Amino acid sequence: MNKGIFAIPIHDQDESFENILNEVIELVVNSEKFGLNEAFFGEHITDRHERITSSLMMVSALSKLTSKIKLGTLTTNLNFYNPAVVASAIAMADNLTEGRLILGIGCGANGSDLEAINLLESENHKLMLESYEIINQLLKSESFVDIKSENYKVSTAKTNNEELGLGFFNRLYKNREDLEIIMPALNKNSYNVQLCAKNNWSIVISNFCSNDLVDNHINNYLKYSNLEKKEALKKIKLSRLIYVNESNNNADKLVFSKDSPFMKVTEILFKKLKTFNKHHCFGENINTPIEAAKNTILYGSPDKIKNDLEILKQKYGDISSIIYVSVPKTKKKEFDNSLELFSKYV
Repeated sequence: MNKGIFAIPIHDQDESFENILNEVIELVVNSEKFGLNEAFFGEHITDRHERITSSLMMVSALSKLTSKIKLGTLTTNLNFYNPAVVASAIAMADNLTEGRLILGIGCGANGSDLEAINLLESENHKLMLESYEIINQLLKSESFVDIKSENYKVSTAKTNNEELGLGFFNRLYKNREDLEIIMPALNKNSYNVQLCAKNNWSIVISNFCSNDLVDNHINNYLKYSNLEKKEALKKIKLSRLIYVNESNNNADKLVFSKDSPFMKVTEILFKKLKTFNKHHCFGENINTPIEAAKNTILYGSPDKIKNDLEILKQKYGDISSIIYVSVPKTKKKEFDNSLELFSKYV
C-alpha cells in the first residue's frame, strides 16, 4: 500500500496566507524526504479556512522542489474555467513535474465559490464532465481544433497557422496517455464512485467518512468496475486524519485534547458540514465534533496504526494508498512528529 499526504490545509481564519503556503511547501518537501509516494492539494477560491486557491499552481510550485513524489489536485474544478485554459495549465503542470501529475477533477464543493463565478444555479457536475471530454481531446490533439459542445466551444480553425505554430495545444509529458484521473467520494452511494469505476478512474475516500461509508464506497466501486478485484482495488485511495504517537499510553488523551490540531481540524470541518446538514457522513447519530473525531480519526503507536491498516487489508484486500491528512503545525513535538512517525514506521 502506498502512502500519501493530503494538504487541505485547514487553519484559523486569521492565519497569514503566505505562512500557510510556505507550510504546505515545507510539508510536501519533507513528505518526499520521508518516503511518501503521493501529495494532494485541496482547492477553494473563497474559503478563509482552506486557503489553497489553485491546486495546479501548488503542483507547479513544488514541481522543481521535488523529484519523485507524485503531485495531485483534489480537485481541479473544471467547470470554473474555459476548457482551453485548464487544458493548457494541465499540460504545463505535467511537463513541469515530468509526468508526476495526478489530476483530480471536481465541480466545486463550496457554494460561495460557485456564487463568486456565477455558477450557483448551474448543472455543475454536468459542466465538469462536458469540460473533461474537451480537455481530453485537447491534450491529445496534434492539429488545430474545432470542438463544440452544449456549453463550450474551443476552436482555432479560423486563426491557426502551421508555419507560425499558431493554434496548437501542448500535450502531456512525452505525450503520455496514462494520466491518472481521480475523484473524491463522500456521500453514500456516491455517483462519483460509479462514474470512476465505469471509467477506470481512481477514487479517494474522504477523511469525513465513517467506516460504514468507507465500506459503501469500496463495495460500490468493486460492483461497478469491469476490472478484476485486485486491479480495481488499485484504483481506491483512503484519506484519514491519522495521529501517530510513540506509544499508545496517552495517544487518546493527546489527540482529543483541546490543544490538538486534529481536533481543531475536525471542529472546523464538522461545523461547516453541519451548517449545510451534511455532517452525517461522519456516522449516524453523530452530533458533536468529538463524536465525529472518535468515529473517524486513527490514532496510536506505529504498531497500533499498522494493525488498523492490516484489519482494512484483511477486509478488502490491497487498496492503492492510505492518505495522511495534514494538520497545522503546533510547535509541539508530540503533534508535529506524527507525520514522520507515520512515514517511517507505519
